[in-house]
Amino acid sequence: MVDRSLIRPDMEVIASDGERLGRVDDIEASGIKLTKDGSPDGKHHHVDFDDVARVDEHVHLNRTRASLFGTAARAGTGAAAGSGSALAGNKLLWLILGGLALLALIAALSQCDRDDARTVSRDDTAPVAEVVTPRVAGAPLREGSLAADLDRFLSSEDGLPRTFTFDQVNFNSGTATLREADRSDLDDIARVLAAYPGSRAAIVGYTDAEGPAVTNRELGSERARAVVAALGERGIVADRLEARSGGEAAPVATNSSSGGRLENRRTELIILKR
Repeated sequence: MVDRSLIRPDMEVIASDGERLGRVDDIEASGIKLTKDGSPDGKHHHVDFDDVARVDEHVHLNRTRASLFGTAARAGTGAAAGSGSALAGNKLLWLILGGLALLALIAALSQCDRDDARTVSRDDTAPVAEVVTPRVAGAPLREGSLAADLDRFLSSEDGLPRTFTFDQVNFNSGTATLREADRSDLDDIARVLAAYPGSRAAIVGYTDAEGPAVTNRELGSERARAVVAALGERGIVADRLEARSGGEAAPVATNSSSGGRLENRRTELIILKR
């Protein structure tokens, strides 16, 4: 389960398919109180903590809008009274749609007759239509992961720069050595960056607050360089990446617990260019 201490009021809530659902209004014992975009009743909606996949500058859910809230909300008052007129309206709509479909079928059959009546010259040398393939090679990216979010962003026209926090890449205290558990995350990030060869990014290494600040700044740089080197081993050329240090600045969790310090020893990726 995600660390609920990372969730703050007014953070944007994003569904697993990237759709913006609304903003956090309050944090409750079992979940968050969501002010949903476009809510017809103006009420809040509850989202369980189990539905939260991860938290960076947004709250990312592991479910879609439809799976959370069902179909569009219906007005509670007057529903029974208006059900008869709604049913009649639906029947009329189906009759209109049926008529349009019949007209379209007649037009299509008429076009086929005209095509059969004339000789159509064929050019066997005409180019074959290009088959569109996914940008990222290999296995599908896990929905809700940093790699999937990064792929979606790089294929969009959203504004730059954009910061992403690695899902898994953390470091043991006082070291700049990547852990074995970090490697699958780096594999997927490298696959996405390889699919967008014109993109450039900065890798920022952070530390917890233990030790002198000047030492932590250097340690943050070493961690960023370790990630840049690991991506280089996976085919991402060094001139597309720059290593930066965040040191112990901008912690995302408390430094008074081991779990919080682990989260602060994070690595971020900032997309500078597509």
